Amino acid sequence: MAHLLMIESWVGASGNLLPPLLKSLGHTYMFVTRKPEHYQSSLNTEKHPVLRYADNVIKTETNDIPGLIHELRSGRFDGVITVCDYYIETVREVAKAFNIPCPFPAEVKTVRNKNHMRQALDKANLANPIYRLAHRWDEVVKAANEIGYPFVLKPVDLASSAFVNLIENEQALQDAFHALESFPLNFREQERDCTYLLEAYMHGTEVSVESVSFNGETTILGITDKSITGTPYFIENGHMFPAQLSEELQETVTQFVKDALDAVGFDHGIAHTEVMITDEGPRIIEINPRTAGNYIVELIERVTNIDLLHVFVDLALGLKPNIIRKDSGVTSAGIMFLVPQQGGTISEIEGTDTLASDEHVVRYKVEDCLGKTIAAPIDNACYLGHVMTEDTEGLKARIYAEEALNRIQLRFSQ
Repeated sequence: MAHLLMIESWVGASGNLLPPLLKSLGHTYMFVTRKPEHYQSSLNTEKHPVLRYADNVIKTETNDIPGLIHELRSGRFDGVITVCDYYIETVREVAKAFNIPCPFPAEVKTVRNKNHMRQALDKANLANPIYRLAHRWDEVVKAANEIGYPFVLKPVDLASSAFVNLIENEQALQDAFHALESFPLNFREQERDCTYLLEAYMHGTEVSVESVSFNGETTILGITDKSITGTPYFIENGHMFPAQLSEELQETVTQFVKDALDAVGFDHGIAHTEVMITDEGPRIIEINPRTAGNYIVELIERVTNIDLLHVFVDLALGLKPNIIRKDSGVTSAGIMFLVPQQGGTISEIEGTDTLASDEHVVRYKVEDCLGKTIAAPIDNACYLGHVMTEDTEGLKARIYAEEALNRIQLRFSQ
């Protein structure tokens, strides 16, 4: 079978699922990382799957692309892969240097950088929210006055909803501006594009559209719903596949996403496209050139029998993926995440003993965080666990997941 090069990974979700999948398919991989310790959680003593399943682990500077290519020059690989947003462009450059396949389009920078994506949609005459780009405080203030409060301030190059803020007044704007200004490196210590993106706040229903592109042909697999925590942060706390939308609305959303993918040059790979359905029609929030996080790939597989991570691996090897849907007997699958309501020391965790007997819960996980001090939640990295559910008769998987999660209570010491 094939031997892959894996450059870094997410610690959660797909980062846990991809390594055992590669082994089950008979593939091997070399894992390259600048910090093996990044994959060791203080809440879990077990060796992380990306390290455990690797044929070998190479510690080298993955943030220096020319140096990385030089370091890997003697290797022989059938493809190169990552599930971590911050190394997608690195993977593309390595693939180009060694003339091997990868699961990302050539124009991946246009896709990943939110400012470039907005400009590509403008060029294609596709509807965008009102937006402005800024680099200095005076430009940010000018842009805010032109858009009007409330609006969303976001970095153009971060992932997991990090530093995405709803801005309702100038004090909130100052706080968000200075927070980003003091964050010149991303979470993997790479230099950031410090452009500020200001967008008019969009009212509506947020969903994501999952698609696969191969040889320029895009297939829409379905639409996933999404719920988020309250402002000022936009932390995703739940999903259901498929989303409960009318057939007409599904067609409108999927066509708009296809047009958007064409506009940014997305012709190869898996796209997880986030969309806000407004009264004026669908609007792109962002396009992610990778499998969806938050175990959405598992929700999709439970309903369709399409393993998107398997598809991702095939694309990384330059193979045509199998995306034929098969009846699974499951009509909807949902997940809710345990998001702490605050930072502090956790003194009690209640309700986990009710999950095993719940007929709709197919699996769950709660971190061993009792007695441990956690940071205040600001992005999707704050999860302390999750509950996954299925419905075999309709679209109630989300309701079942919400009910199960609501039984889990965290209490903090004073």
